[in-house]
Amino acid sequence: MPPSFVICALAVAIVGSSSHAIAGQSKVGAKHAPVEIIPDENGNPVASVAGQLETSNWSGYVLPKFVTNEGYTSAQGTWIVPKVIYNGVSSASANWVGIGGFCKSAQCKKGKGDKTLIQLGTIQAALSVSDSEYFAWYELLPNASIETSLVVNPGDVITASLSCAGKCKGKQKWTLSMTDETTHDSWSQVVTYNSSKLSVEWIEEAPTDQNGIAPLADFDVTTFSESTKNGASADLSAGIGVVMNDPNGQSSNVSAPNSTSDGFSACFSPDSSLANCVDTSP
Repeated sequence: MPPSFVICALAVAIVGSSSHAIAGQSKVGAKHAPVEIIPDENGNPVASVAGQLETSNWSGYVLPKFVTNEGYTSAQGTWIVPKVIYNGVSSASANWVGIGGFCKSAQCKKGKGDKTLIQLGTIQAALSVSDSEYFAWYELLPNASIETSLVVNPGDVITASLSCAGKCKGKQKWTLSMTDETTHDSWSQVVTYNSSKLSVEWIEEAPTDQNGIAPLADFDVTTFSESTKNGASADLSAGIGVVMNDPNGQSSNVSAPNSTSDGFSACFSPDSSLANCVDTSP
């Protein structure tokens, strides 16, 4: 960490206070990072006014084993791909569901993080006033993310899932699947990965490039719903909410869980003042 973050066939400089340079292939590709908790002077995690953990790169909900006493071998989430707006800097956001990558204990101090993370989701990148990109991907840290064949567009409803076969020991076999509920197209892949199974999460993320966390794209509001873990509905109210204060100045707040506790909304702000966020999930 920090992982690489690449966009487009030509190099694109992110202007403004950041010196990020985004370069790469035909589409945005990202190596997403484990959670980066913002610590206080003693190295302990900082909580927001509403009690969520403050991070530099994640906003959403996490069910960690140290809270639930449950290891995780499957998860699912549904979200609406947000349309991103160019606000003067090349920027990106990612929606995903994953297992791992959070904290090993409630202290969340440096060195106590979980470096395993198996995840899949969508990227939304605002590269210029006239150029934006949307696509689906999966990633098995520490490897780079891989673009899938699933075509996605703003407003599409995406359902993503991952599940581990059998007893999920040794060489773990995971099935990754994504369905675009709007177009009815789908994609799936079986991979081998050694996950810690220590947490499950539904996240709106600021990806990273070679210089650190990239500017968060203006996604306005994005919604997650129908979240499940280990084959059952996810009770997000029993987990930990996380909010993002991107070091480039943007932030992302999260609403309280919806009425069924399996969904929520994440809300963008162009500055460090967290937006008032009300759930709009189905």
